[in-house]
Amino acid sequence: MTSTEEKDPIRAGLLDQIGKPFGSGAAMPAPDEVNVPMIRHWVDALDDRNPIYLDEAVAKENGFDGIVAPPAMLQTWTMGRPLIEGIAERGGSATEIKGTNPITQLADEGFVGTLATNSELEFIRYLRPGDFLHSESELEEISEQKTTGLGQGYFVTWVTTYSDATGEAVGRQRFRVYKFAPGSAGEGGQKKSGKSGASAEDVPTGPLLPPFDLNVTSTVIVAGAIASRDFMPVHHDPDYARAQGAPDMFMNILTTNGYVARYVTDWAGPAVRLERVAVRLGAPCVPGKTLHFTGQVASETVVDGGRVETVQFAAVNDFGPHATGTVTLRRPDR
Repeated sequence: MTSTEEKDPIRAGLLDQIGKPFGSGAAMPAPDEVNVPMIRHWVDALDDRNPIYLDEAVAKENGFDGIVAPPAMLQTWTMGRPLIEGIAERGGSATEIKGTNPITQLADEGFVGTLATNSELEFIRYLRPGDFLHSESELEEISEQKTTGLGQGYFVTWVTTYSDATGEAVGRQRFRVYKFAPGSAGEGGQKKSGKSGASAEDVPTGPLLPPFDLNVTSTVIVAGAIASRDFMPVHHDPDYARAQGAPDMFMNILTTNGYVARYVTDWAGPAVRLERVAVRLGAPCVPGKTLHFTGQVASETVVDGGRVETVQFAAVNDFGPHATGTVTLRRPDR
């Protein structure tokens, strides 16, 4: 028996899946092609009034071939159709997960809680109505067992590639969740690891973005969950969320990604192209806690055809930082 197996046999039993696809390994087709009704639902739920999403003429004026889907919707298009009955017992999974999967294996070991912690979205091109996507996911990492305020568990990271009907990649996402046993933290509270804060080199010095306050209500949270086709109970059922160790139902990471993208494009204008949105989640975003968005340009690089800017942002409520990270955007020459 190796030292890893002796120390943590659960993790040892999962390590051979790293670098391999989830489940059967087959590409997962989207339930529907990219379509205007879902785009309209998204922009209404998030009050995102960027005109390139619904106005053909304005989209063309800003260099697009026609209306485009909000880039932060990338993951939404391939979210599976949910079987509502039993979804709580499945830990929020839309349907029964088939094949070998570390998420279900950890749940079988008692780590039934699921909390998204990180999302890194890369947009190779914007999507247009009629695009039909499929996704393929590969396991990247399983952490050693950790203890947080939620309980003992494991951080699980996978990378999903999204491709169109021709097989051309249109985007990627690195996604991390914490699979934990609710209430297993014991004494000592939350244990943290990693960097405690930004270094002097990380502090941005460019232009400030105007601040934005989001009045977070139950409706805001549920509307975003439905628009992103995420039926996990923690995003609409307060009792279920509290049983998972949260103070109330809370916003899902797809909605957070959408508000981050909206915040930056509201400032940058409809002609920009978002290239990357990297979000690290912290405090939960719950009803009754206003979310304060701030941002600042951290870097700017001149490239052929325009310039690339990186914006550092933070979205903070009374509990602390809900989301921090960076958005990379390209401003084309006009």
